[in-house]
Amino acid sequence: MFNDFEIERKGISERAADHIKQMIVDGRYEVNQKLPGEREMALNLKVSRNTVREAYKILEAYGYVRIKHGTGIFVASEEHQILKMTSFFFVSTDRIKDLFAIRKILEKNAIQWAIENASDEQINKLSQIVEEAKTVADKGEDYASLARLDHQFHLALADISQNSVLIRIMHNLIDLLEESRMQVIQIPGRPVKSVDEHADIIEALKVKDVTLAQKYMEEHLESVEKSIMENLKAKDIVE
Repeated sequence: MFNDFEIERKGISERAADHIKQMIVDGRYEVNQKLPGEREMALNLKVSRNTVREAYKILEAYGYVRIKHGTGIFVASEEHQILKMTSFFFVSTDRIKDLFAIRKILEKNAIQWAIENASDEQINKLSQIVEEAKTVADKGEDYASLARLDHQFHLALADISQNSVLIRIMHNLIDLLEESRMQVIQIPGRPVKSVDEHADIIEALKVKDVTLAQKYMEEHLESVEKSIMENLKAKDIVE
């Protein structure tokens, strides 16, 4: 199945994993379908059972398959693959900058696609989220509602982009910041600042100014990132 050059260039287990992954991508095995056992797959690929076992572990790590002990190996859904991918972003101080760098790329593109695709109704829905957040922020310390509305704003914007891959990735990336969001939303002045920044983005969306909307989004994310990093730094000093 694999020639000597391929084996030398790349580990045999990785080559086997690549071959199985390609069969999944090509639709030979469908989502939730049970894959052949180690013995059968080893015969198909003309490799050892140990090689197949390691290949399945590699595919599980990347989210292509689910290993259910005692039951078998099954093809995973796209949603599971994306969740597995984003789970590598363990949210700690040294990874937050990486995560926000990705968010800037995604959400600036989301802004452009939203302007191209958004209906008046969808823009109004975003405006309503911001108005509700203003009311909650003015009243005081309903942090759970503020966090929920912040979450809704960014996901609604992703939904308007109509890019299905971006939507799925954004759902998981934003979920990774849930704990940090709850901490930051309690910093004095931060909720109002975020709401004001969201309002600026909405105004740029309404006039379909892509450059301005992207500028406001980048400034907003940089502002939130700075608040998170300062908050974590303060916690480290206290602890």
